[in-house]
Formats: sequence, C-alpha cells, structure tokens
Amino acid sequence: MGAKAWFAAYYNHDPKDVLANKPELDREACISLAKKLLPGVTLREKDDGSLDFLNPGKREVFVGVYGDLKIIAHEDLGGDFPSRVDGNWHSAELGSTTYVHATHSVVDWCAFALWQGGELVRALSVSPDQGVQEDIGNKLPFEAPYWDGSFALEDEFEDDEPYPLPFHPLELSEAALLAMLGFQFEGHPDDWVCDPMEIPIMRFEISKNTWWKFW
Repeated sequence: MGAKAWFAAYYNHDPKDVLANKPELDREACISLAKKLLPGVTLREKDDGSLDFLNPGKREVFVGVYGDLKIIAHEDLGGDFPSRVDGNWHSAELGSTTYVHATHSVVDWCAFALWQGGELVRALSVSPDQGVQEDIGNKLPFEAPYWDGSFALEDEFEDDEPYPLPFHPLELSEAALLAMLGFQFEGHPDDWVCDPMEIPIMRFEISKNTWWKFW
C-alpha cells in the first residue's frame, strides 16, 4: 500500500450517490469555497488533479465541489488527532455531515473523524508505533470486524512480538473510504461507485498577500 492523504468531505446526503453519477466539477464554487476557507491569501490555479491523489503540499489546497458534495484537501487536515481539527474545517455551514480522513502508508497510520450537525460523533487515530492515539465516540459499523479480530495479521511485528493491533491501519483506512465515500485509493475497484482517477479536483498554489507601503 502506498496511500497518503489528508482531506475533508462535506455533504447533506449520501456522497456515494453523487460520485456514482460522475458529477461535474463546479469551478466557480470551488474558487469561492477556497477563498472562504483560506481568507487573506492569494490562490493561483494549477492543473486539475483527481480524487486518487489528495495529499497537497504545504503551499497547496485541492478543492472539489460536486453539487451537494464538497471535498477539500489541505495539510491542516493531516494531524494525529482528527478531533482537534480547527473548527473552520468542520463548520456545519459546509454540510450537515463532515468527514475528515488522513492516512500515511510510510508509518502505517490512519485517522478519521465524523461530525454531524457540527457535533463530533466519532474520531480515531491509530498506528502500530503509537497505538490508539485517539478513540472518541461509538465505533462506526464498518469498523466492527476490524476490532473483533476478523482481519488480524498473522505476521509478526518486531522481536518475535505479535502485531500490536488487531488489524492493519491501512486496511481500515481503505474500508473507511469505501464505507463513507464509495471509493478507495487501493483495495477492490469492483466495489467502488466511481474510479477516483476519473473525478477531477481543482488544485491551487497558496501564497500570502504582501502589502508594500511606499513613503
């Protein structure tokens, strides 16, 4: 697995229904949303990306508006504790549901959080080295088989010790993506509602505004 991503999705209805219909990218709405979330900066439009690549660099933001569904990728969404994401990233004004997802294959880490009506209902952050860093709220239905050992690893971890978790975090990450949005970065394409490579997203370079005063 080679996935790396940090993004948020906002919606009022099931986003899988939107993505299954290969939605058009609303460019004007993308620009407006980017300016709203990142006031006081200059945004330079770059070539489009797609939903299979949602790990923007430090001076980038990716924005996709597809009718009811909005997807934003920004480094602020990649912290170890998803429940602590700044409130502007999970405002109920953006959608009745906010889903934040982050993953990094180099350290076998995944994290996600879910807000409904502006209230946090679930947050999880887990990796083999750090263990369970955050576990808030009731487990979501797709998590159950992972926690009950149905996907336990038989491989040993280090020094002949068993793997420290009852599942591989990257496998849980892919299961979360499929359950919440209907696609994966890897996994089982036959189960996807869309190919993320076929769904465009706008990419912007970010620079801070500089004001010069002449005397």
